[in-house]
Amino acid sequence: MLVGVNSDAAVRELKGPGRPVNSESDRALVVAALQSVDAVFIFLERDAVQFLEKVQPDIYVKGGDYTLDTMNQDERRLIERQGGRVVLLGHVPGKSTTNLLKKIFEKP
Repeated sequence: MLVGVNSDAAVRELKGPGRPVNSESDRALVVAALQSVDAVFIFLERDAVQFLEKVQPDIYVKGGDYTLDTMNQDERRLIERQGGRVVLLGHVPGKSTTNLLKKIFEKP
């Protein structure tokens, strides 16, 4: 399994200042430590289109905070054109960095 990880610059562009909380190298190391992961690639672009064009995955997995309609449609069309399929993971309520940061900075 090959996992693509957004670069720090891409995360900042997508999520705003103060993000990411963990550096791209730290995020890549954590993912690489998973037994099922063969390699991790950090992509610099805001979306994964160039990465997906190169690796041509059979299965492209997105987090459960997306739907087929809300995910990047260029990514979706590319995967479908290449004969692959998009799989959406189940969303785990309350288990996001955004929610964690809200909790940390909430005033009692």
